[in-house]
Amino acid sequence: MTSVLRLSAVVSVIVVLATSSEIARAGGTTDLHCITGPVERTYGGTKWLVHSCTDGTSLVFTAVGGPVAPFEFDLTYTGKGYDLDGRGKLQNKATDAAYADLQKLRAADILKLIKETKAVKPKS
Repeated sequence: MTSVLRLSAVVSVIVVLATSSEIARAGGTTDLHCITGPVERTYGGTKWLVHSCTDGTSLVFTAVGGPVAPFEFDLTYTGKGYDLDGRGKLQNKATDAAYADLQKLRAADILKLIKETKAVKPKS
């Protein structure tokens, strides 16, 4: 079980690093990285690792396992609001349920998640 969680964490970090590059290209900045955190949350009945990004406003949600992995959602601040984009190996009822939950996040919820990811002590 521990090796599965460790593998899941490694895959999550790889996905988050790849996502950071994609978000940076989409936003026109090369300085955006989404590696702060993570905190674990449940959306749509699935566990997700949540990382915040260096812009201080965006988040990445990476599936921890189960029927959703590998899958991620990017909640990217556009300057006028947020775009929620999902991608992964497959889309199913579990990803749809998580998407529905993530769409319900309000500014206060997002700011709270960012604050919580920043409070996570880096592993040495």
